[in-house]
Amino acid sequence: MTNNSVKIPFKVSARTAKLIGMENFSTEEGAIIELVKNTYDADSKNCVLIFDLKEKPVVDHENNLLYDENGKVLLERDKSNSKIYIIDNGDGMTSEVITNQWMTIGTSNKLYKHTTENGRIKTGAKGIGRFALNRLGLFTNMQTVSKGNQRGYEWMVDWREFDKPSAVVSDVEAVLIEIDKLSLKNELRGKFGNFHNVMEIVNDLNFDTGTIIEISELNDTWDYEQLNRLFGNLEMLLPPREQPDFAIHLFSLENPIEFGKVKTAYYDDFDYKVIANYNKENDGKLKIKIVRNELDVDLLANKYLEVFEKGAMQNAPYRLVDFISSPITILDKRLDEVLSKNVDRNLISKIGKFDFTFYFLKNTISDDKVDGDRKKYPYKTFNSSNRKSWLKKFGGVKIFRDDFRIRPYGENGEDWLKLGARQAESPGGAGQKLGGYRIRPNQIAGTINISRLFNESFQDKSGREGLIENDVFELFKNVIIEIISFFEKDRNTIMYNLSEFYKRKNAEEEAKRKAQEEAESINDEEEANSTQNNSQSQSSYTDREKVLADGIQILTRENEEKDNEIRLLRSLASVGLIISSFAHEVKSLQSRLIPRTQFLLRELKNHIDENELSHLDIDDNPFYMIRLMQEEDTKLKHWLDYSLNTLKRDKRERTNLNFEDYFSRFKSTWFKALQQRKIDLELIGDKKNECVIRAFEVDMDSIFNNLLSNSINALYGFNKDSKKIVISWEKIDDRIEIIFSDNGKGLDSQYINNPEEIFNLNESSRKDKKGNVVGTGLGLYIVKSIIEEHNDSSISILNSQNGLSIKINFKTRK
Repeated sequence: MTNNSVKIPFKVSARTAKLIGMENFSTEEGAIIELVKNTYDADSKNCVLIFDLKEKPVVDHENNLLYDENGKVLLERDKSNSKIYIIDNGDGMTSEVITNQWMTIGTSNKLYKHTTENGRIKTGAKGIGRFALNRLGLFTNMQTVSKGNQRGYEWMVDWREFDKPSAVVSDVEAVLIEIDKLSLKNELRGKFGNFHNVMEIVNDLNFDTGTIIEISELNDTWDYEQLNRLFGNLEMLLPPREQPDFAIHLFSLENPIEFGKVKTAYYDDFDYKVIANYNKENDGKLKIKIVRNELDVDLLANKYLEVFEKGAMQNAPYRLVDFISSPITILDKRLDEVLSKNVDRNLISKIGKFDFTFYFLKNTISDDKVDGDRKKYPYKTFNSSNRKSWLKKFGGVKIFRDDFRIRPYGENGEDWLKLGARQAESPGGAGQKLGGYRIRPNQIAGTINISRLFNESFQDKSGREGLIENDVFELFKNVIIEIISFFEKDRNTIMYNLSEFYKRKNAEEEAKRKAQEEAESINDEEEANSTQNNSQSQSSYTDREKVLADGIQILTRENEEKDNEIRLLRSLASVGLIISSFAHEVKSLQSRLIPRTQFLLRELKNHIDENELSHLDIDDNPFYMIRLMQEEDTKLKHWLDYSLNTLKRDKRERTNLNFEDYFSRFKSTWFKALQQRKIDLELIGDKKNECVIRAFEVDMDSIFNNLLSNSINALYGFNKDSKKIVISWEKIDDRIEIIFSDNGKGLDSQYINNPEEIFNLNESSRKDKKGNVVGTGLGLYIVKSIIEEHNDSSISILNSQNGLSIKINFKTRK
């Protein structure tokens, strides 16, 4: 720095400072909510909002009065004479606080002092909330009394001072007046003594300390619809609680009985309540509890007891005693064990502590609006219209930080978790095959609670509308969906077992009813026949009834599940059709893949000695580049071989399939792909017996290609000297037992206690580092579906200390 240099300070124009603040409050409603938060940060137990909205006659351009059709003078809002009051009974402010904090734009007080005197975590941090006053009106008058003070203070500012040309922030001044023995209650009585409903609240509350803010010369024309919308948003501003420690009251002096105390979204009529808690400091455990309230427990105990004698319903948490207990814990595990091993542990550590509570409320008495579901599922009764109106108002998953809602999450049911798109991919009801049930976004109301103290990675967007959607937030969304999926599995398991029980118990009765209807129809047509002919036809009804009953019984069991499978198969078939349409062109490419690089290398060697290029960097060496192309061509040829081989017509015909021959072809098809991944495929066949079943080869391809693909993924990145897949088969009595195993990473931790869940529809443990599911969740579901449809065959998971082993039993026909 030379002797002639000087230091000059930056200056901020008053208008710029005002605009920076105003950008954070794009709506009048947002400004009100910001000021309500300020009263909370002041340790107030109550916030009272009062709108004193005046009217004036409407005049034309010549200042003549205008009248309506009834001869009455037309009125309109008089913004210049209307006022808004924000009143609290919090800590109030001293002259020092007003001077050093309230008057400092962007003060860091809340940024570094996170909690109030009473332990509340402060909601603000940027120090620009006072510009919300300017957003609402041109002039502000504030009266405040602090604890232990015999004096109060009046603070006034005209916000138009910020708009003066060339004014800088330091030029704008507010007026501060000291008032001896200022009584806020007397001030309120003087302003609102004629309004009984307002004074009822004022007289009930202690106003020894607190603040009255009066905003005048309003910027907006507030009407009834705006006030009603504000009241509704204030209802959603605070998380649901039975006894909140912060109350909000809203009054309009035009009609003081219209609004009143703002009630939160607490509700006790639900089908499920799910409570999830995570605290990384507490061993990093995620705990999920559920309260089941959908089914009539007395009916379950008296008429559905057989449901608890089979399958999953014999075990916790699905036993009858678990339905009686409330709440029950369905998960208590470390979060990193719940999520896939691929998820970035560093991102998990940045999520921080959170609570998530949500309610599930179905809108109708049954999922598919069939009256018979009252028998299938012993639902409790409820008022459908009440639920729909409550969900319309409070539905959606909302995020609250330090007891105040972050907009726009869940606002007007906003589906930021994309539950609607998720449900559209699997639209069946809760009674469908396990793993396929997905909740609808209009059936859920939830609250997520985070904090400035424990969730530092969740930062506001610059406009204060929502959080910055970084990698941590994306993982957080996937964790919330994972919690919801635990509820879905619970309800799906219960409803599926009730549905199967209903089918077993009522299939015959249903078939007879439909057969009887058919018989009655036939009877109407033959009524005119003679008594003798009628007698003969009646003898045939018994046979006809039996045939119809058998047919309907089979169809009833199959149709419900087949509809969803057909949708899935259409999608998969479309992929096959696209490949088939290009098969001719692809086959010609397939035959040229390997020879083309061989010819290129041979021709290059005729002109260049490879040794002469040894001085080049490896990436600049054409011989190296061509060999890389060879490797890529080999991989491409393998996948073309596999894809085109699948389309062969003879694979779609039922034949006597010999597993010795089939697995030899199978190994040959996958040889190159496995060799490149350094995976050894070992075949161990039955040397004594010929293992033959009557089957479609394309079905076997679907089974074993999916199993092999899963094993390859399980071995990917797995640090082992020897990566191995073993397929063994032998004939035992009337079945062929096949063991498919690998020495990869084994079952993901989330399936250790319930390994059979990996066969459920949409179930996948393949996720990226942010928790997004990258697997289709279809492979093993298709495998199990094919096997179980093949002559009562079965598939199961074997206990294994090393990798994963799957046993398949194919029944052979006698």
